[in-house]
Amino acid sequence: MNLTVLCPGIRTGNWEKLYNSIIDSYKGEWEIIFISPYELPKELKTTKKNNVKLINDWGSPIRCQQRGLCEAEGEYITWAADDGTFLPNALNIAFDKVKGKDYKTIVMGKYTEGSGNTNSMLGNYYYYLNHHDACNLPFMPPESLMLNVGIVSRQLLVELGGWDAESFEVCPMAYNDFAVRAKRWGAEFIIQDELMFKCSHLPGHEGDHGPIHDGQIYRDQPKFTLMYSDEEASQRTVIPIDNWKKAPERWTRRWGKA
Repeated sequence: MNLTVLCPGIRTGNWEKLYNSIIDSYKGEWEIIFISPYELPKELKTTKKNNVKLINDWGSPIRCQQRGLCEAEGEYITWAADDGTFLPNALNIAFDKVKGKDYKTIVMGKYTEGSGNTNSMLGNYYYYLNHHDACNLPFMPPESLMLNVGIVSRQLLVELGGWDAESFEVCPMAYNDFAVRAKRWGAEFIIQDELMFKCSHLPGHEGDHGPIHDGQIYRDQPKFTLMYSDEEASQRTVIPIDNWKKAPERWTRRWGKA
């Protein structure tokens, strides 16, 4: 298996579109793992789509993604929000960049959000963490890149313990934290010039975005700031691969109390 796509999801009506976008983006052998409290839509239950897996979980997005990593079979891993799609041929281009490279080589993909002006997201400078006030912190290693989308070898992800679901609830800071730990571990980052992923943009509490917004603002951002404002805390690289077990089984921001 060449590639596993991890998708913590709640928008089941979008899952087939995401699935089809991978077909147009990647020519190799792949699987997709949805991690969600919901069942697969009927369009993805057919025997022709035998590369679809489902893990039922009511946890936060990062807990769900980390659970998926623990069951992934692909040599490389990518991940996706279920309000977006991969761009045609983008994953093929990414794989061309890691051919013959060490397993610590990461391809960082560019992405766009919504339908507005996203020209700022096309330049390389946007993807340097120190370019953003929320990540311009005292012990942020210089030249660190964000990693909201990309391909990473499963070996490297497992070696570092994946994403920190114990500390973070939603994507941005968990992804950035992994990227910094990987850089400290000696990973080489390659910036892919071509766009890899396009997703929607729901600021604040618009649509179903409220729990994600609140998780980032009230939990993840303060935790990330403390972590990378402390010299000792910022040096950590390896975390337990089963860290998802220390995250609440039910993400109450989204689902309320049982």
